Amino acid sequence: MHIRKGNLSLTLILSLVLSYIVLSPMAQAEYASPKTSDVTVGVDGNVVGLSPSATNQAGDNLGGAFGGGNYSDDSSASELTAMYTAKSGGLFYFQAQGGVEKITCAGGGSSEYYQRATVTLNNLPSGTKDVWAFYDPAVGSGDVVRSFPHFKDQGIVDGGSPIANTRVSNSANIAKLCDGTTQYVSGTPGTLVLGAGSDARTTSGVVQDDITSTTVNFDVYVPMDGSSDGSTSIFLALGLLVDMGGNGTLDDTTDDVGIETWVSSRPWWGPGERDETHVLLEACSSPNASDDPCVEATSGVFAANGTTRLDSGYSVVLEMVGDADSFEANLELAATSTFSSGVFGIASGSVTKIAVSWPTTDNLFGVPALPVGTGDSQLNFAIASGDSPILVNPATTDVSSATNRWDIVSSGDRVVTTIVGTARATSSAISRETWWPQCSVSINGSTVTSNKCGEGMDSSVTDDYMVFSSVPAKLNLMVSADAAALAGGLVSTNGQGFAFGPRTFAGTAFEFAVSGPSYDFNNAARSTDGFYYVCVPSNYLSGSFDTTPAEAASAWQGTRDGSVVADTSFQTGTCGDGNSGLVASLNPFGYSSPLFAIQPAPAAAPAPVAVYTGPLPTSYSDRTPAVGDEVTIAGLRLSTITSCTIDGVSA
Repeated sequence: MHIRKGNLSLTLILSLVLSYIVLSPMAQAEYASPKTSDVTVGVDGNVVGLSPSATNQAGDNLGGAFGGGNYSDDSSASELTAMYTAKSGGLFYFQAQGGVEKITCAGGGSSEYYQRATVTLNNLPSGTKDVWAFYDPAVGSGDVVRSFPHFKDQGIVDGGSPIANTRVSNSANIAKLCDGTTQYVSGTPGTLVLGAGSDARTTSGVVQDDITSTTVNFDVYVPMDGSSDGSTSIFLALGLLVDMGGNGTLDDTTDDVGIETWVSSRPWWGPGERDETHVLLEACSSPNASDDPCVEATSGVFAANGTTRLDSGYSVVLEMVGDADSFEANLELAATSTFSSGVFGIASGSVTKIAVSWPTTDNLFGVPALPVGTGDSQLNFAIASGDSPILVNPATTDVSSATNRWDIVSSGDRVVTTIVGTARATSSAISRETWWPQCSVSINGSTVTSNKCGEGMDSSVTDDYMVFSSVPAKLNLMVSADAAALAGGLVSTNGQGFAFGPRTFAGTAFEFAVSGPSYDFNNAARSTDGFYYVCVPSNYLSGSFDTTPAEAASAWQGTRDGSVVADTSFQTGTCGDGNSGLVASLNPFGYSSPLFAIQPAPAAAPAPVAVYTGPLPTSYSDRTPAVGDEVTIAGLRLSTITSCTIDGVSA
């Protein structure tokens, strides 16, 4: 049985990521209380307010001084109350939504991968101010590096050795990407003294000074190395500080505010590290039959007309799972430069295009377990089927369309898969244990099993999950000779996780499940924004049901969890292999973990036949009945006589 996963399941590797120091109520009273601020923090469109206290996933109350301090009774001089990004009282982590960049490390011998994001501070107080960002990309990883960011450094913890990510007092030594020159966060390097007297702590960060606007953006790189023994993690810890007047003197009773938050990326797994492998695809340049997959220049993010380009740079990540007998290629496109809105997040309603050229021979990326070809146990991308959160209506797709296209075309000695459609918002649940989306969906019989999809949430924030919203540009391809009958098939639906059901492969129904939280980031119920558009290939219809798309369009029905959905519409259209198909659509529907099926409607029961059981007449008017007569007995019109026998003699 095929299982589609919104983000493939990962093992928790950063278990100490939320081991904050919890401050006692008495010590909390040393700082301004209750501290309030109208400042909000947003990352690529998700915006959260601030609270002087929040709870972590263990239910611990967080508080204390921004940037640490020694937490003694007299340590309040020049301290700021730590403000946290929080929703419903819970600490909120942000998710980066920008593209992935490959950085060549110093010395040229290796490379590392980073995801882009924009951190935005809104509702800043009016007047001139300096806005600082202190950051730590080493939080939560390794056996020595602890969960305290360096700007919150205690120096020595657990009664023993000093932590690895100690406070940086010289701005020349501020953390940089592996190239040794690029900062994780945009801004001018500098130092600021947190605390005073014996508690003074000179801390390095980056600053945007003499700001008069009420909004400030920081472009950031988020590390993607999720190995437990690495020096980096998939988290960027951020300390954001607003110094009104820009005089370097911090006063907790004014609009000066210190904020702590985190931004997470998706983990990056290289070849051989896990079952999943990530590859950053190169741009196509007249590839040969055996060259690696590459991205066609038509890809990108466009305005609603499909021709006005909105991005000024993008990347396409390929995530591969499985072998030549059962293979998934999950493609994701995202911007590597901010849009005109100042963020990396794609705007709903944009047209997104992902066109990838695939090899037709040799081994995929040189991996012997992934031979490419048309034979047994070989990857044949011409027989791929797909699912995507991009809205594509196969009833009107066309290879010349700039706004609505789905096709798999053999071009020379390459196979090119192209999806073009409208980007629509979806919601993703994040487990508070792991802090990145890990939704997986499977179907057993008529039961949908969702894991870490937040399908049971009763709001956008619970003790176990939180929700962030995004506008993804993804295409997930399934390549398997066992599923060749599905070649060109597409399910377009904006859930977090997706799976084909066993009845699809058994040929008894086109069955699939979609899962995700029923609430969006703003806590609005997702009762009207779910959709699906399905293209069932003609080969699948003829082989499994001995029918055509036109016949099925008038005789099939859609069901949800076994009940008929009257609003399911049917048309004929074109699937990705260029052949006709049955197109089914449903819009809208709410979320959770529904099981959908497109299948033949039950045959109508025959009309009841009236049976006369009374006495037969001894005569028929004034003559013998004949063929063609209409017979009426006791006022009941029976039928037109087609044959007649009286006393054993045909009349």
